[in-house]
Amino acid sequence: MNPRYESLKQPLPLYTPKGLYYAAVRAFFRGPGRYSDGIRIGENYGYDSGVMLDYVYKNRPSGRGLFGKLIDRFYLNSVGWRGIRNRKALSREILDEELTELMKKRERIDYLDIACGGAQYDLEAIQTAGIEKIQAELRDYRSENLEAARKNAIRLGVEGIVFQQADAFDSANYAPSSRDLIVSSGFWEIISDDELVRGCLRDCARALRPGGRLIFTLQPRHPQLELIARTLRSHTGEPWVMRLRSLDLFREWMEPLGLRYLRHRMEPCDIFGVAVAEKL
Repeated sequence: MNPRYESLKQPLPLYTPKGLYYAAVRAFFRGPGRYSDGIRIGENYGYDSGVMLDYVYKNRPSGRGLFGKLIDRFYLNSVGWRGIRNRKALSREILDEELTELMKKRERIDYLDIACGGAQYDLEAIQTAGIEKIQAELRDYRSENLEAARKNAIRLGVEGIVFQQADAFDSANYAPSSRDLIVSSGFWEIISDDELVRGCLRDCARALRPGGRLIFTLQPRHPQLELIARTLRSHTGEPWVMRLRSLDLFREWMEPLGLRYLRHRMEPCDIFGVAVAEKL
């Protein structure tokens, strides 16, 4: 059983076996571990940042010398990052399916990703579906994430995308009944405040047209939950303490908003899932 979120928020006494162990791991990550390019990015931007995820998706170990590359290989091969890469592939697969289904019913798709990070899965799916059939807006509140997304668009040759720096938790950024497809991938998992997530879900529901689809990722478990909470920093600079949320909880939140659960699939590591809901 994973430790409770509230207990992970509390620091451990240093002079205990567990406290000493995690202190040693932190010292490694902030010292020799920075020879790994992946760990250095995590320390500079946060291990849950879009820049970090973009690096994990590429999965090409690099670092200072052979030592740095070796550390990076072990780092990128951790079960959590393998699950993240599986989640990207699963998100892409479901995006392809939903865009294909929506295009049977609508001549043009208004597409929104509320926190796109490097946007690789968005751009690849839009490229496959055909940019001429999709009006896409990709948002993120961090400029470095949007810069990575723009570079990915150039690399893939995807034109006509609107990139917008915006706060996903600001209700003013969601025009009512304006979207056919909204994506929240790898975003709500890194937000610990349930009320923020519920408010964002409410805004997404309001912004969808009837028959529109919401695709979102969820994380009901994580085998490295305590290790991450005790050793890694989030994009806020605080310890990265993840709050796990089940599909049942999301279904409970969605029903009063006029969102009907359609389906979900878990990735092979059984850490992350991708779910689809429809606006009634």
